Amino acid sequence: MEYKKGKTKEGIEDNVQLCAQAMCLEEMLATHIQNGYLFYGETHRRAEVDFDSELKSQVEKLSLEMHDIFRRGYTPKSKVTKKCNACSLKDICLPKLNKCVNVSRYIEERIGEADNK
Repeated sequence: MEYKKGKTKEGIEDNVQLCAQAMCLEEMLATHIQNGYLFYGETHRRAEVDFDSELKSQVEKLSLEMHDIFRRGYTPKSKVTKKCNACSLKDICLPKLNKCVNVSRYIEERIGEADNK
């Protein structure tokens, strides 16, 4: 069971995350986990997630991609969306930095924001 603060998303990112967690538990505990649940706090609804071979393949594919990115020392550019405001990594991701062409201006703007608080 994974608790999510918001509501059901259109994409499969929550399912992938839950499946990845289950795959780790399967390996650590030498067991098989067929399914799990996502509970969304905003809607008070629970959704069942089947850990089928297609979802597990997606987890493996994304894991390999993540390891390749890490090995190369590459930081992918983030795409700023409305979802950024609710992201737990918002304060360290700095998605606005990708939109700013001049680094000096960006730093000055951030210092100005801090002075105005």
